[in-house]
Amino acid sequence: MRKILKSRREKSRKGELTTQQIVTIIIIIASFVILLYFLFRINPAETSSKQICYNSVVLMDKGSGLVGSLDCKTNYLCLSGGGSCADFSPTVTASVDPSKKEGVLKTIADEMSDCWWMFGEGKINYGTVEGTTIKYALCSIMEFDKKVQEKTPEISYSELYEYMKTHQSSHATSQSYLQYLYGANDVSALIVQSQFYIIIAKDKIDTKQKYSIITGIDDNFGVGNVILPDEYLKVYIIPTAETSSKIVAGEFITKAA
Repeated sequence: MRKILKSRREKSRKGELTTQQIVTIIIIIASFVILLYFLFRINPAETSSKQICYNSVVLMDKGSGLVGSLDCKTNYLCLSGGGSCADFSPTVTASVDPSKKEGVLKTIADEMSDCWWMFGEGKINYGTVEGTTIKYALCSIMEFDKKVQEKTPEISYSELYEYMKTHQSSHATSQSYLQYLYGANDVSALIVQSQFYIIIAKDKIDTKQKYSIITGIDDNFGVGNVILPDEYLKVYIIPTAETSSKIVAGEFITKAA
């Protein structure tokens, strides 16, 4: 009888030790995540706002609720041909040759590529709020200075996407921008998601207007009572003044700079 009781006590102690180990591991992981979170925030001067955003997206996914809200700010970009964006207070100014459209196309494509990278390239679920809603990330608002406006008054969407088809993204050097952003090899295979209203063959970018670069996630996307997997929204550039009419209603998860 004593041997039986002793055996049971030993098994119990083994069970307690295993539980303690599990708790210790959880605490270590949680502490590591929280430590990373604060390390990314305490020295923002040495970390770009885009990197901070990306870090917060990753931590939100890995932290399992231990980390707060996303720390993603909208980038205000001035495409300058040598002048300034008079009605705009940019956080970043990109110098381009106003007589060469390719430089303008590259700047736009790079900003779109950065946006897709910042929000996890369709691999990280950052739509954590309960309920069926679309969460939009307003990555950038861009304006063109007068010199760019004069030399390049408009850019067709088909021009932009053809450029993206034949040039490589810095975030995926083995892929074109088109492959990296949309998983497509040809512009004709590109299907604009229903949350946006863009006609590639028809619409144009008017450089006298401000434009917004947007991505997002359709969280708990469903039809009727059937809940489908979250739908990652690709990156699109749309007129800032038409944002409310160009996209399906949802909420913005990015902050003003």
